[in-house]
Order: sequence, then C-alpha cells, then structure tokens
Amino acid sequence: MTKALLKKQIMEAFAWVYRNQKTGKNRSKSGAILVGVFYFALIYGVLGSMFYAMAVSLCAPLMEASLSWMYFAITGLVTVALGVFGSVFNTYAGLYQAKDNDLLLSMPIPIRRILTMRLLGVYLTGVMYELAVIVPVLLVWFLEGGSLWALQLPFVLSVLVLALACILGWVVALVASKVRNKNAVTVVLSLVCIGGYYYLYGNAYNMLAALLANPVIIGEKMKTFLYPLYHMGMGAAGNVRSVFVFMAIVLLLFFLVCLVLSHSFLKIATANKGVAKVKYKEKSTKASSVENALLRKELRRFLGSANYMLNCGLGIVGMVIGAGVMLLNHNMVTAMLADLTVIFGSAMPLLAAALICMMTCMCDMSAPSVSLEGKNIWLVQSFPVRGRQVLTAKLKMHLILTIPPAMFLTIVVLWFLRPAWYYAVLIPVTVAVFILFLAFLGLFLNLKMPNLNWTSEIVPIKQSMAVIGVLLGGWAIILIFAGIYFLLNTYVSALLYLLCVTVLLLGLAVCLSQWMKKKGEKIFEAL
Repeated sequence: MTKALLKKQIMEAFAWVYRNQKTGKNRSKSGAILVGVFYFALIYGVLGSMFYAMAVSLCAPLMEASLSWMYFAITGLVTVALGVFGSVFNTYAGLYQAKDNDLLLSMPIPIRRILTMRLLGVYLTGVMYELAVIVPVLLVWFLEGGSLWALQLPFVLSVLVLALACILGWVVALVASKVRNKNAVTVVLSLVCIGGYYYLYGNAYNMLAALLANPVIIGEKMKTFLYPLYHMGMGAAGNVRSVFVFMAIVLLLFFLVCLVLSHSFLKIATANKGVAKVKYKEKSTKASSVENALLRKELRRFLGSANYMLNCGLGIVGMVIGAGVMLLNHNMVTAMLADLTVIFGSAMPLLAAALICMMTCMCDMSAPSVSLEGKNIWLVQSFPVRGRQVLTAKLKMHLILTIPPAMFLTIVVLWFLRPAWYYAVLIPVTVAVFILFLAFLGLFLNLKMPNLNWTSEIVPIKQSMAVIGVLLGGWAIILIFAGIYFLLNTYVSALLYLLCVTVLLLGLAVCLSQWMKKKGEKIFEAL
C-alpha cells in the first residue's frame, strides 16, 4: 500500500512531465525526457548562474582566510532559505488541502502512510529548489580543491528544508483552522515570509561586503549564536565530528516535526468550521448581465484561493510596494536614475518600460484559469453561455487585477523620470498592451496544455507549463526586444523602436484574440 501511495504522489508531482496535459495521455519516454530536460535546464540555468557567481565571490577569499566552514555556513543558509521559500506554499496545500484527503482518509489506510506520501511531495519540491543553489556551490568548492565530505550536505539539507517547510505550513494550517477567513491569514503570513526573504536578499550585497571585510569577527559571532550553522560548515569542510553533530540536530528536528504532524494532521486536515449561522433578511436582488456574472465568478475564484493569489498575483503586491518604496526613498531613486541616465542615455524610457513590463509578468492569473475549473468544468459548460464569454471573463479578470497597480507604478516611474511628453503617453500604452498580450498568451497556452485531473490546486497554479510559459516567456520576449534594440540603436531612435514594439505586441494580441474566437472557444467547449 505504501508503495502504491508513493507512486501516486510522484506521478502527481511530475504529471506535467510524463503526461500530455491536453489529451490526458502519457507521453512517450523520449517526449517526457525532453520536456523534463527543457524545464529543468531553463530553471537551473537562470538560478544556477546567479548562485554560481555568489559562490565564486565567497569561496576563494574564505578559503584563503582559513574559514572554509563559513563558506558552507553562508551558502547552506541560502540553500535552506530558497528551499523553504519554494516549498512552503506547497506544504499547506499539499498536506492539508489536497482534494483527495477525504477519499484517502475514508479508506483503511493508516494515517502515517498518507502523511508519508504527502511529505514526499513537499520533499521533492524542496529538493528541486535546493539543488539550484547547492550544485553550483559544490562545483565551485571542488574546483578550488575542497574536501569530498561536502557531498553529504545536499542530503542533510534536504531533510532540514523539509522540516522547516513543514513547521511553517503547520503554523499556517493551525492558524487558518481557527479563523473564518483562512485565505486572508494564509496570504498575510506568506507575504510576511516573502517580505523577510526579499529584505534579506536586498541587503545581501552589504552583508557579503561586511563579511569579507571582517570574516574572523563575524565567524566568531556565528560560532556563538548560530551553533548548527557552524557545525554544518565544519562538517562540509571535512570535520567528521561536526558532520554527525549537524546530522543529529537535523534528525532530531525532523523527528519532532513528524511527531507533531502525526498528532495534528487528522484534526487539521478534516477541520470543518461549517457555515456561520445568519439571520435571513429579505432584500431585493439586482439582475446582472452574463458577462458581469462570469467576471464575478472569476474574481471570487481568485480571491477565494490563497495559493492562486500568492503564486499568480504576487506581482500586484510587488508593483504597489515597488512604487511605495520609490516614493519613500526619493533621494536615493533620483540619484540612481541619474547614474542610469549616464549609462543608457536616450534609452532610459525603454529601460523603464522594460522593467515595468517585467514586473507585470509576475501577474499570470489567466494562465491557470482554465485548468482551475478542474473536473467541475462541466458546470460552466452547462451554463447557457458561449465558451467565448467564459474565456472573456477570465481575460477581464486578468486585466482588472493587473492594469491598475501597473499604471500606479508607471505613473510613479514617469514622475521620477520626467521624460518628454510623447514618452509619458507611449510608455503607459506599451505597458497596457503588454499586459493584454500576456493575458491572451496565458489563455492560449492553458487551452493548448490544460490539466483538469489535479487533486491539489497547486499543480495547475505552480507546476503548469502555461504559467511557466507566461512568466519566463514574458521575460524572454523583453530580453529579446532589448537585444534587438542594442543591435539597431544606431539606425532606429528609441521612440520609433518603442512605438514599433507596441504595435507588434498589439498585433500579436489581436491575432491571439482572433484565435480565441475561432478555435479557442471550440477547444474550451470540448474539454
């Protein structure tokens, strides 16, 4: 039974690799390998290059100062932070909100086996993020002639990441089970964690500079106040005693986490607060159009799912916070823009438009919207509405949630930049057209690669090729346009190039709109 459950969890976690999400049939072995290689090469290529540069800047100086242990203490902390950050969203949804929890709990299966299966899914997610850091870290270490004892670190850290992710997920689930608005609690707690992560990331350069300037002093403080990190670094550097000390600390923490989960999993997973009792009050109801009713349905779906909001709507918060930070740090932003103007010159408006558009790529609400209908898609298909109207509502939801914060950020950027009037008009238009293009692109990819057979909504939200395509594809398009401009900047003015890009994006959006009317509607109605 355990083997069958573990196989189910693995197949569910990697369904996007081996299964054609459109037909629901398994891909050929070679096709699954190609999809997996492409996906992981893309993710690890972006993240791995960034962490490789960090490892190079740390390894040699700390080894020369006889502080090799500190290299692993720092990079190990970054590894754990990214692993927990990447898997914590999956913990709450995967452990406590999986749609087949009730089905499995009704079967004669021991709870510990179900819990083991769920933990495996969280573990695999954490490992995928962990490897993006630890592999380049170990590569740099071995290139510098480091000890082979470091090879044990990925295995020990993967258990630590699992334990910490479970702790955070358990806290969120426990709090959410005690309050009525679970989604609000989940979103707030998650945003606090994200805010803390990006605060540390934003100050990482200053921290590294201070570390390399005073490695001995900081090392002594780490030995005193961060005892586990010290032994983690010493063990990876070759101290056998520290290897077993750190392993014992991690295993003890994991044992305590499993003990708590085994006693609380059933209670939290089956918690049902019921429906609040309210007194009936007679009131009139206003009739609304079909379009408005479908739009309200999509908005309620987005606001009713913490996973949906956090994974596909994080750019909304990012743009608002970014604009606020710029306003609160007027002098710093002005000085930074002055420096960038010296470097980019007349291309500054293009850079501003590109950065704003990159922020909007983090708003990909339309990309999983079709898949989120799940096995209940027959309900909306049974409504006396056309498939085109349902898809239009999903498109409108994306635009309504993305355009206002994007325009707010654009206005703030233009206020600092003070460009010519034609740029002040064209940049907001470019941003709005790019958002429209991304909304259509998300629907197009999701109709081409739907996944209606999920048991946890985190699968279409976080592991969907449509979501990845919009996020990374949007960034790739911006970088391609930037590269073309730097090749042609001697022949084409920045204004003309931005105008051409806007017209091209609008043309692509119109083409996708026509496809949606002719073919997309039929695909949706046939799902």
